[in-house]
Amino acid sequence: RAAKRLEELCEAPASTIHRLLGAQARQSGENVTFDGGFARGADWPLDEDVVVVDEASMLDVELADALLSACDDGTHLVFVGDAAQLPSIGAGRVLGDLIDSGTVPVTELTTLYRQAEGGAIARLAIAVRGGELPPVDDPTREVVVVAARGSAEAAHRVTQLVTDSIPRALGIPADQVQVVTPVHRGAAGTLALNAALKAKLNPGTGKGRFDVGDRVVATANHMEAIPFGYANGEVGVVDDVERDGTVTVEFASGPAEVKGKALADLVHGWAITVHRAQGSEFPAVVVVVPPEAGGMLSRPLIYTAMTRAQRHLSVVHAAGPALARAVRQIGTLPRRTQLQAMLAEYVGARST
Repeated sequence: RAAKRLEELCEAPASTIHRLLGAQARQSGENVTFDGGFARGADWPLDEDVVVVDEASMLDVELADALLSACDDGTHLVFVGDAAQLPSIGAGRVLGDLIDSGTVPVTELTTLYRQAEGGAIARLAIAVRGGELPPVDDPTREVVVVAARGSAEAAHRVTQLVTDSIPRALGIPADQVQVVTPVHRGAAGTLALNAALKAKLNPGTGKGRFDVGDRVVATANHMEAIPFGYANGEVGVVDDVERDGTVTVEFASGPAEVKGKALADLVHGWAITVHRAQGSEFPAVVVVVPPEAGGMLSRPLIYTAMTRAQRHLSVVHAAGPALARAVRQIGTLPRRTQLQAMLAEYVGARST
């Protein structure tokens, strides 16, 4: 999804890093995985003179190593990202270490493009990034905070917002509203919310797991899918369901057939986790913060969730004081990495 959006904005080719490097499929019976390494590397480097890596805060050390190995001498590599967002799921802190090392040029971009500059979403995001959670008083309704008592009420409010309030009051249709939650389980987790939203938005026949019109999200890379493949985190809409269970999904990157064991890596996507939403943007976002998420809340998680919204942000708040405390006190958990020191040592050795 992010790659497709970059192509539209930049009018230049864009792809995921895995696709760029030629992730190698590995067959085991009916299972196909992409942990067999990459086609592009030191022996067959990339042809590009300039490689721009967007959402670089999501880049872990292993993937960064593979990318650098595939860049020939003289290739210009530009990392673009927000170090205040959630760090990579894999090991390392690549973007933060590059910035903190003082060994590479760093430019801070200050113009907003996702949200209206000076708007309520942008002001709230800047405050949260700085460790503050100010009260929201927005007559434009660009940002709305809805208080809830417990997870069940939070789930009810989410369903109301997506299926009625946001489309009716703001003119943003339900298919452009994305729900983001920190958790899978519980009344306000992805599983229960997707069931509730499907019942309202696309109840279907009830004969199978998916129906035409369902919003879905991929939970793993499947580059082997006919005809274009798809990446982990891509959101799409079910276009066809065949008798044998094969599902055709219209992703932003193009249509793809999902069948066999790959169906286990496809789930309903009206509600997704914050980690799954990272790297994407949506016209309207409903962030739900249930009480059971209290122990996992952090400033980067809340900041990442809120900044997925382009035009409207609703926050369904049921976590009590835990939300403000997380924004004020809980930053990214420290990671013990060596990249920063190694960069400084390498650059120092070359300058002597």
